[in-house]
Amino acid sequence: MRRTILALSFVAAVVNASVAQAGWDEFWARVHLDFHRMNCWPEPFLHADKDLVRQPMLAMTDSGWRMQNTLSDHLFDVETHSLTQAGALKVRWIVTQAPPHRRTVFVLRGATPDATLSRVEAVQEAITQLVPQGARPEVLLTDVIPVGGSGDYFDAVDRALKDSIPPPRLPEASGPTGSGGN
Repeated sequence: MRRTILALSFVAAVVNASVAQAGWDEFWARVHLDFHRMNCWPEPFLHADKDLVRQPMLAMTDSGWRMQNTLSDHLFDVETHSLTQAGALKVRWIVTQAPPHRRTVFVLRGATPDATLSRVEAVQEAITQLVPQGARPEVLLTDVIPVGGSGDYFDAVDRALKDSIPPPRLPEASGPTGSGGN
């Protein structure tokens, strides 16, 4: 009887020990994970924070390049919707001088779909003349009007500013002119 009680108590201890072990390995695994997470602490979170700061800057940079590479109304002929000389020069600059990953030409939509189509065809023809073979820059439509205007307008403003400046004058001399003294 004594042996039976001892055997039953041994079995009960083993069963209780296995029940007591439940979750023990997971607990120590979590302690290990938390220890390493706390010791490398801000590093895992820095990349997400840096990305949040960079996203507005990247959006502004993309928007600036879109404005720079947009061909607006004054770069197209009013009647034929072909490129003016200034428009052809701007397309040439975009295709040859802009950084390679920024060589996308944006065309401002015309007043009618036919005008828009004529503009796009004129730009693609100019690009084909500049890049006869290989990959050509993409031509996209945009509705965002860039800040600016025609060169004639800015020239008129500059001339008016220069005409409004009075001619320079030296102040009149006052007092003795310094003819020697003592």
